[in-house]
Amino acid sequence: MSRSLFLSALLLAGCPHEEAERPAHAPSVRVVTVQRGKIAPRIQIAGVLSPLPGRDVKVGALVAGRVDRVFVAEGDLVKIGQELAHVEAQPLRDRVSESDAQKALMRAQLENARTRLARTEKLYKDGIASRQEVDDAHAQMVAADSGVKQAQAVGGTAEVQLGRATLRAPIAGVVAAILVPAGQPVDGNGTPVIEIADTRELDVRAPVAASRVGQVTVGEAAELNVEGVGTLAGTVEAIAPLVDTATNTVTVRIRVTNHNGRLRGGMFTRGALLGPPHDGLAVPREALLPGDGGAASEVAIVNADGTVAHRSVVLGSEAGDVIEVTAGLAAGDRVIVAGGYALPNGTRVELAP
Repeated sequence: MSRSLFLSALLLAGCPHEEAERPAHAPSVRVVTVQRGKIAPRIQIAGVLSPLPGRDVKVGALVAGRVDRVFVAEGDLVKIGQELAHVEAQPLRDRVSESDAQKALMRAQLENARTRLARTEKLYKDGIASRQEVDDAHAQMVAADSGVKQAQAVGGTAEVQLGRATLRAPIAGVVAAILVPAGQPVDGNGTPVIEIADTRELDVRAPVAASRVGQVTVGEAAELNVEGVGTLAGTVEAIAPLVDTATNTVTVRIRVTNHNGRLRGGMFTRGALLGPPHDGLAVPREALLPGDGGAASEVAIVNADGTVAHRSVVLGSEAGDVIEVTAGLAAGDRVIVAGGYALPNGTRVELAP
């Protein structure tokens, strides 16, 4: 082998050795120092505004016929008892007239039976009529009295049916929808004709994770942002007693007041439930790492000697961009918030400015 080839071979063999001895730079990470302070819990929620239970009513027709008149339009304000619509009622009026005539006939027969009974009793006292005749006259009077009562019952039913031909508002509110326009038939089985909603107050039914619903209390404040309206305040009105096993959530009902009438049922809203502030330790969300089960339950800290150590933590309340840590950290710990992903324990790091 020539001298030049020999030197080239030595140089090539020496390159990897020189690279292996070149010192590697420590990873750079950004940290925050854990401090104790006030934590204002916020549980994020989302839902749709809807009228209160029993304050959204679909008024149905209880008599069969054709809707011949509608007295209101969508958006109209109505009072309790106000006429909304009318079902063609001529057959019902005919039935009332027929029952009135029947009642008059029965009353006349009753009066005649009373007169006959009084006359027969007098004849019986005079020894002219028999006791059997008196009993027969009394039976006829009882039958006539029963006929009057039956006619009154039939007439009352007919009058009730006639009254039902006029649909009236059971609550005060606004006309939300005309479900059956004038000219359309109804079958009398409660077919919804007009929907009335009271929107002076509205509810948001928001699902909250079962693991966090214990932090929610009735009367707790809420902050909501309604599309097209803006931010408004609400209050937790009720918490469902059962967990939805399909979603592992509990429905929380938040009440809002529609002061200026700008809110509408069906509007989408996002917001947060605002728990009472308390002292505690918190870390930024970006500091959380997935644990063995996949859930965010670990953080990475930088020890005093500049090495990485992973800590399992117990999380508490969420408070916007930070989350409370109830166990696993102490005030003064330096938690990695950037650059520390997948660094094993013991890795020496440099702190970014």
